[in-house]
Amino acid sequence: MLVVAATTSAIAAPTLAWDASLSGERVLPAGRVVKVDRDAGKIAIEHKPIPHLFMEAMTMIFQVKEPAMLAGLTPGDKIRFKVERDNDGFVISRIENAN
Repeated sequence: MLVVAATTSAIAAPTLAWDASLSGERVLPAGRVVKVDRDAGKIAIEHKPIPHLFMEAMTMIFQVKEPAMLAGLTPGDKIRFKVERDNDGFVISRIENAN
């Protein structure tokens, strides 16, 4: 039995320092800006699947936590973003340029 345990541990996948699932951080979802409504603090994003929120790829309008995050964004921009669920739905708390 001891030999089996030693063999099993040798086969186990190595732990990688950059493995996002181990550090608790997720890779930010990717998307493309479709429309920006600065006055309403909203952005329409065509995004890839967001597995941790059980979202398929789609185009969706999101509220942003801080309207200042929308400064400089225009339709067609490629972005990565952090989206969270709150009492009112989904809110974007971070946006990064992905170009």
